[in-house]
Amino acid sequence: MARGAAQAQRKRPRPQPKPKRKARTWEDELFFARLRRHTKWMFVLLALVFAVGFVAFGVGSGSTGVGGIGDIFNSVFGGSTSGTDSRIKSDQKKLAANPGDVQTAIDLSTLYQQKQETAQALATLNQAAKTKPRNLDLLNAIAGIYRNETSTVKNDAAAAQDALSSRSVTPPGLDINSTLGQALGADPLTQELRTKATEAFSKLTTAYSKAENAYRAVALATRGTSQEPNAQLALAGVAVEAVQVTGQQTDIVVAVNAYKRYLKLEPKGVSSNQARQTLAQLQSFLPKSKH
Repeated sequence: MARGAAQAQRKRPRPQPKPKRKARTWEDELFFARLRRHTKWMFVLLALVFAVGFVAFGVGSGSTGVGGIGDIFNSVFGGSTSGTDSRIKSDQKKLAANPGDVQTAIDLSTLYQQKQETAQALATLNQAAKTKPRNLDLLNAIAGIYRNETSTVKNDAAAAQDALSSRSVTPPGLDINSTLGQALGADPLTQELRTKATEAFSKLTTAYSKAENAYRAVALATRGTSQEPNAQLALAGVAVEAVQVTGQQTDIVVAVNAYKRYLKLEPKGVSSNQARQTLAQLQSFLPKSKH
């Protein structure tokens, strides 16, 4: 028995060492590229399954279901441009017949925004606002577009400043406005980047100014109504954001006045404590008034 045990022990196979993980090769990269290409078809099949299910079970009754499937395929393959254009033409005809149709104006503006045509979107809303200048839906839609524009311009300004900073060859601690600092930063590329950064900052201040004016229009339209407190908070919010980005005193004044008006309307409101704290911080940056 001892001999058999010894033979069994000798015959026991040695555990194979775990194979080392191979570094990713170009064949692997090619596989992931193919996977990404085929993923789109997977979403197409899923979209088709859901679409057929909606039609079969009568979800969203009132439609034959054919248009719904077409919309899904259009969204997957990016072929919805023609559909958007036809809806734009339809809304344009409606507004031509009824310039004061607020909902159609907002819908048309949204379609323009989907096509990245911000100027057309604003023009549509402003034209409708001429007919109904105090309509809050229109005014809020206009303010929302200008607020979105501040985000876009802010990103552009940050990118321009980063490009300038990465190019800077001024030694640490050296004033760039000194004679030596200006000499080191006088090369053509640095000058070009500095010009772009300055222009981007100018566009940023303009964008916030337009946003503040739009929210001020909303606040004026709500004057004396139950919606004014929220409108004043919205105006203060965009002004505070402008202060944080541009540091301009005019934006501080806008925010201070909006917060004061809000606290007068709702001294014990939900946001009153936060408004008081922010107001105190903002007022500390303003020059002391002389009595």
